[in-house]
Amino acid sequence: MIECAYDYYMVAKTASHQRMGLQSVLSVLSIEILFKSFNALAVDNIGQPNETYIFDRNSLPKKSDPHDLITLYHSLPDDIAKFLVSENELEILHKYRSSFKSSRYTYEPSANKSHRDDIIKLTAKLLCYVVLLYKQQGCKDSFIQYFDVEELYFKDVQKFLGVY
Repeated sequence: MIECAYDYYMVAKTASHQRMGLQSVLSVLSIEILFKSFNALAVDNIGQPNETYIFDRNSLPKKSDPHDLITLYHSLPDDIAKFLVSENELEILHKYRSSFKSSRYTYEPSANKSHRDDIIKLTAKLLCYVVLLYKQQGCKDSFIQYFDVEELYFKDVQKFLGVY
């Protein structure tokens, strides 16, 4: 799931046809997948590179929106939620909480028309932090093991002395 979230993020960041609205929606989708990964169950090919998962809907309140970033954030264990998201970043999640559903069709009148890069940078940061958590938990998945957290962090989140 983390690799899938990373793929959506990279498509948003590296596409030659840059559109902030699409980048924002793909970033929101990436965050959704990251959050859902903490409440997912492996269901097939367990322990193999092509392992598949299903999100445990029981981790959410009944009739809640499984695309709502705030609902998904509150489904995380408290210690993980606090590690991943600061108070300021929680405001960003609130701002984009329903963007996947409301803005994925940019031609619709309800789609957000103004965009900033705050959700894109938050996505990069969350990818780094989630990979760190999975590494700390002893995850042996090759994507997690070989993921260069420092490269992504210092390239897309916090530029460091002009490097990258």
